[in-house]
Order: sequence, then C-alpha cells, then structure tokens
Amino acid sequence: MTVAFEEFIEKATLVKEYTDTDNNYSETLSEYPQDLGKGNILNVELRNGFYLTVEDYQVHNDAIVSYPEFQHPLGFYFQLSGGIHCQRYGLNYAGDSIISGSGLIPQLFHQNFSCEPNKAVKVHIVPEVFNSFMGIEDDAIPLQMKHLFRKPDQEYYLRNGTITTQMQVAVQQIWQCPFQGLVKRIYLESKILELIALRLQQDIEGEAIVSHSIKKEVLEKIYYAKEILEHRLDNPPSVLELAQLVGLNHHQLKQGFRQVLGKTVFGYLHQLRMEQARLLLSEGKMSVAEVANAVGYEHLGHFAGAFKQKFGISPSACLKRKKVK
Repeated sequence: MTVAFEEFIEKATLVKEYTDTDNNYSETLSEYPQDLGKGNILNVELRNGFYLTVEDYQVHNDAIVSYPEFQHPLGFYFQLSGGIHCQRYGLNYAGDSIISGSGLIPQLFHQNFSCEPNKAVKVHIVPEVFNSFMGIEDDAIPLQMKHLFRKPDQEYYLRNGTITTQMQVAVQQIWQCPFQGLVKRIYLESKILELIALRLQQDIEGEAIVSHSIKKEVLEKIYYAKEILEHRLDNPPSVLELAQLVGLNHHQLKQGFRQVLGKTVFGYLHQLRMEQARLLLSEGKMSVAEVANAVGYEHLGHFAGAFKQKFGISPSACLKRKKVK
C-alpha cells in the first residue's frame, strides 16, 4: 500500500493534546492510522523551531509513504528497532543514528516493514534555533559544520552512524521521561542537546577521517569495492580478491573500509545480505530457501540464525506474516 504523507496525517487520530502557551511548549499524541498499522506517535514542540518525535508503531502490511519535495531542517534520528527503506538514501535499521543537514529533499518514498515494530526517536531543529543554542552567528558557522547548512536549492546532507552506548542511555531517558510540565521540557531539552552533541562529534570525527586520513583515489576505490559487494551478494569475492579488483592492497582495503563505512568488509556484507533478505521476504514472492540463496547463503540454518539474530524474528515467521496479511 502506498499513501501520500498528507493523507497519512489525515488518517492519524489525535489521542491527546497539551499546550503551554506561556512557554511555547506543546505535545500531541496520535494513534497510528488503523488501516495501516497500530501504535502511537508523540510529537513535542519544545519551542518554536525545535521538535521531538517519538515513534512506536507496527504496520499491518509493508506500507510506503510518499513525500513531496520540501525544505528540511537539521535532523538527528535514532532507530531503536525496525527500520525504513528509502529508494534514494537506502535503509536505516535498528542501531542506526542518522544526522541530516538543512536543505532540499527531493520527492521520495519511505517503506515501513511489517516484520517488526518501529521504535525511533527523532529531533528536528531549524538552523536559526540551532545556531542560537550553540551561540553561532549565521555568518560564522564552524568549518566542521558547514556541510550541514546548505542552500534552499541544494540537496541536504545525510550520513548514517551508529547509536553508541552514551547515545543509547540518553535515548532511553527521553523514551522514559518521568516528568511533566515545565520540568519535562527542561529535562527533554537537556537530553536532546546531549544527543545532538554526541551525534555531531561522531559526524565530525567521521568527516575528519575521510578528509585527512584517506587520499581521494583510495576513497574512490573503497566506494568501488562497496558497489561490487552490493552487486554480488549471492557470490561475493573474498577480501583479497576484492582488494585486487579495486587496485588496493589487502591492508588498505580493510583499514579504509572500516574508516569510511564504520564496518569491516565482512560486517558490511552481512548487513547488506540481511537488508536484502528482509526486502525479499517482505515482498512475499520467494520462499525462505530462495531468499537465502539469493543473498549468498548455502546453508538454510545459518541464514535463519543470522536473520533472527539481526531482526529478532525468524525469516519463516516474517514471510508467514506477509502471506497471512
């Protein structure tokens, strides 16, 4: 099922609403559209231009939400479970922390999977409010952050990272916030600013590694190696063969892959295989054995074990849910 974002908003049912006009604070709890799934979405406006969203829902069937072209504020996303596949930017899944800058988002589609619940904490903050919090003058943005601030006609910056232990603690504290009223706002803002600081540091460190530690020609070869893996999931080359294919030595490939993509070659291959397997199972057109073969597993038991460890559900149960629905 495909639904436009505007229609999705109309389908959501408002459960409760709270507004503190004196402090420019408001929150709304909405029930996820019942014909699409079950669960809730909490939207909190901490102050003008500073928003928190807490998602906790599961779709009945794989659902696609279409978004029009729009201007995007700064964004910080923390995926606790489930995941969303975007035809333009790929898949974010449990354990991902995503940072996005301001700028233009082209029209795109998000696919939600029915195999598991989607739990995420998302923060949006307009550039002016962000700069105010950070004490940054609009014409004096630090060099390490300039990539986050793009012109209205430029496509926005987006980068995947991982949820660290420190981030996980802050996210859970936001999820389980015990306070109400003004104290709640102060508490949430403090935890969100902590998350933003941690995610910014992760992004700055990643940019520094790519900019200063890896030569451009080596970086291009690492991305070429990434493309080879993406197109050869069913019969991937060994690390040594991959290095030879892209013109790097074994050590350069292993070290560069970890620096640029944050994973080992094998770790990245495993991630790709699991993502592709979930996509194929969600389509419901192939058996579990056929999916296992399609992503390069000869032993069905090994595939089933890896899939369950990754997503917390067996591939057969995921496929069964799709067929029943």
